[in-house]
Amino acid sequence: MCGRFVLTLDYDMLVDILKGRFDIENIASNLDYIPRYNIAPSQQVLSVASNGKKDRIGYLRWGFVPSWAKDTKIGYKMINARSESVETKPSYKKSFINNRCVILSNGFYEWKKEKNSKKPMFITMRNNKLFCMAGLYSIYYTKDKQKISTCTILTTTPNTLMSNIHNRMPVILNKDDEKSWLNPNIKDITYLKSLLKPYPTSEMEAYEVSSLVNSPKNESPLCTKPVSS
Repeated sequence: MCGRFVLTLDYDMLVDILKGRFDIENIASNLDYIPRYNIAPSQQVLSVASNGKKDRIGYLRWGFVPSWAKDTKIGYKMINARSESVETKPSYKKSFINNRCVILSNGFYEWKKEKNSKKPMFITMRNNKLFCMAGLYSIYYTKDKQKISTCTILTTTPNTLMSNIHNRMPVILNKDDEKSWLNPNIKDITYLKSLLKPYPTSEMEAYEVSSLVNSPKNESPLCTKPVSS
């Protein structure tokens, strides 16, 4: 699964990357951003979606709430969606076809079970580069007509790096596949599911971090600092 992640790039670097990677108008003026070191479910996550012509960037609340839900509490249980069955689940199948997004990150946490304890691990790219996790979004309206935009992160089977840590990992899209995933005009289920695969181990690394990350109240660069051996 993916239950905690980071987006720690500095503002100018993030803007430059997004300008070269997505077709977003006035990105610098529309991007309300501060680096985050311990993003948790129910918080706002920086995401990109598309209408088929232009990409748009904004924040979605992490925890998917289907449009037909009775209330928003269901979102706490829907932070991840299994890629193997996403097109058949009533909660997700419409969004899988029509409302796909990417969630921006440069690292995520997972807890490795060891005997009677869980060791927090930080997983990132070898060069700390930005990556895009495949997501779905939903628009929900409360009884008083308040609009709430929510999302979930898709997961898949682990690569060889992650298999030593956990039995699931977030779907990290290959850079060349990001545009296809975002394009709502692409509705071929077989093709879309072919994009949802484990990311190559050779481009990733993992190391132990401190128990500070156990609480989302802790939000500092110390969260991603390696534990000395």
